[in-house]
Amino acid sequence: MSIWDGAPKNSQQVFEHLKGLARRMRTESYGEIAQAIGLKEDREIAAISLNRPLGFIRDQICRDRGLPWLNALAVNKDTWLPGESFLPEGVAFGRDDQVLWRGAVLSVFAYPWDTIDIK
Repeated sequence: MSIWDGAPKNSQQVFEHLKGLARRMRTESYGEIAQAIGLKEDREIAAISLNRPLGFIRDQICRDRGLPWLNALAVNKDTWLPGESFLPEGVAFGRDDQVLWRGAVLSVFAYPWDTIDIK
């Protein structure tokens, strides 16, 4: 049985796309991520639908394995900052949220994602 079997729709595709962003040291807006995945699969994906896959990747893959949080690379197109669901429910860092996010992005960029194969 694979971790992807019970995952929210598009989780594996989002995970692989985020790994590619990490290799290129890039962040992308939710809309850009949805569009890239949709183009690969010849279908349309709504940016809002990434919320559940991003949370799954953060909690079930990254946090459970002690990996940098790949979801940090997904940002709002207007602010170029992550949305409110970047942090797990009940976790807050007040004014330091942006500093924490910047550190998370650097950790994601530095990690050797090519060595990770989640099944």
